[in-house]
Amino acid sequence: MLDNNFERDGHAEPSRERPNRADSGPLSDREVPLAPVATSDVVNRWLDGELPEPTGLQGDAARSVEFWRRIGEETDRRRQLVTPPHLSSRIMAALPPMDTSTRVSPAIGKTLQMSPLTAIAAAVGIFALGMLVMNALSIR
Repeated sequence: MLDNNFERDGHAEPSRERPNRADSGPLSDREVPLAPVATSDVVNRWLDGELPEPTGLQGDAARSVEFWRRIGEETDRRRQLVTPPHLSSRIMAALPPMDTSTRVSPAIGKTLQMSPLTAIAAAVGIFALGMLVMNALSIR
């Protein structure tokens, strides 16, 4: 009733012969030299100052080197910018005056004024919180 359609090693096809790999000879790998390509490691080492600027790059590496070269030029240009002397005095004049009349006083030593209803509500809340904590600890 049920056919076994899962035969291993090609036994289901007796007419098909399997090639003998021992007769085909030894397999060998041949080494193909690759053209030197600037990888991100070369670009990073150039950015770190370990290598001279790479030349003759193609594709993404060339775009990356050009991008970082422009970033370096812009950074050097902006390092040389100086704020004009009159600008700092205008900024300080535009700031609002400092209000030194208000002082912060410590809360230690002050009396706490609370209505009786607020005190009862606070006590009930603390009691309920204690019961919740006790239940939580007794469950474990």
